[in-house]
Amino acid sequence: MFDQFYQQASDQLKLSFLNTIIEQDEQLKEQFINFYLKPKDKQLVLTVSDPDDFILASKDLIKIDLESIKFDELDWNDYVPTHNGYIPEHEALEEMAEEEISRVIGIHAGEVERYCSIKHFDLAFLYMISIYKACLEAKLNEDYYEVPDPTLTMLNAFENHLESCLPIFKAIQIPEDQLYTIATFLFDQHTELEAKDSSFLLFFEACLYSLIHSGSEASILLDVIEEKNKALHLPWLYTELHRKTGGIESYEKAALNYFQLSVHVALDLLDLYKSTNSIKFRDIAKQLWNNGLFRHESAELYFDVLNPNEDPNLYLEVTLYLIKRNFSKKYYRIIQELMKEEDRMMYLKTLQNDHPAYISVLCMEGKINEALKHALHHTNRWNIVETMTPCLEHDPEQTIVILAQKIEELLLDERGRNFYARVATILKIAKDIPAIQHQTDVLINRIVYANGRLSALKDELSVVGVI
Repeated sequence: MFDQFYQQASDQLKLSFLNTIIEQDEQLKEQFINFYLKPKDKQLVLTVSDPDDFILASKDLIKIDLESIKFDELDWNDYVPTHNGYIPEHEALEEMAEEEISRVIGIHAGEVERYCSIKHFDLAFLYMISIYKACLEAKLNEDYYEVPDPTLTMLNAFENHLESCLPIFKAIQIPEDQLYTIATFLFDQHTELEAKDSSFLLFFEACLYSLIHSGSEASILLDVIEEKNKALHLPWLYTELHRKTGGIESYEKAALNYFQLSVHVALDLLDLYKSTNSIKFRDIAKQLWNNGLFRHESAELYFDVLNPNEDPNLYLEVTLYLIKRNFSKKYYRIIQELMKEEDRMMYLKTLQNDHPAYISVLCMEGKINEALKHALHHTNRWNIVETMTPCLEHDPEQTIVILAQKIEELLLDERGRNFYARVATILKIAKDIPAIQHQTDVLINRIVYANGRLSALKDELSVVGVI
């Protein structure tokens, strides 16, 4: 009877039964864990008999090519500027040098692609290790100083070429024994380099991940990472492999252990909790913030997602961080809500050298006379729109007098279409305020009459539609 029913049952039904039985039996759970953690009987499968010798020989070849670059003989006829406009000679020379370094490394990155095309995937990774080591060891022409950090320049060039290889890695179906071999050898190389170069594995993280197309492949790589104790060095890859092998619960468990080691893991975990668990989101955000981690990358997210009423101190700290990085009235409105007036007045003093921000805050605090006084002394050709706009919004009648004085003063000495465009912009803002429309028209006519020879100024005034 059992055989008949079992053979007729679907795999999904069998799996459901198995899950139910395991959940009810602690001994079975332990047996499953032991089975899962049991070392797999895998052997290294290498195309070459001595991989270390292959890396050494390849590295020396690449190093010779890099050190043979004659930077003083670069052909100016081959130079293509990266942007329009004037480029100083030293900048052009640096760009030419970087392009030549990238060209040489690109030749060897092409060798990686060739190994992939003939299905020697282990050699592809061995050769990538060779390029990496060559970049670390190569001594470029010491008489040539146009490249400020040669090692970093070489590694950046190699990283750019590796990105172009990722579609190739994603397209190939690598045998499991080759995947095991690549991961094992790469991690062993890291163990040798760890004291000297902690970023080695991170350099190849995206390449390893691009090789994974199935849960079984993810399981192989995950096993090697755990066997070689490399999770701390590859937190993002480690957690993503858990996602592929065990789903969201397995990913979450791993991410909670490693989110403080990787900005990518932290942001992914925050993104998960943003829509599923606001309490966990706040707990993770607070841990990261209090430890000073990834503030630049996550502060705007905290501002958008956190509730200021649930943790006002944290929300205030986040807002103060954001407003220091880039002043915004929306940030200061939060500061007005969460900070006492006495403390705000102390904080206001810290903004005095950021004239547009200082003036905006004075206006928001109702200190319009102080704002106008500061605008009178600190408005210039570059900030006239930013300093005068908040004053116009809060007290247009007084501001139009100050604005007229500043524009007429600046027009005596300042020239340039960019400056004229700013004058036109602030006059358009003033003209759109009904309370001072007449005064603004009078000011515009006076400016045009006094500066009739400045055709570019009239052009800009015409563009915004004030004349």
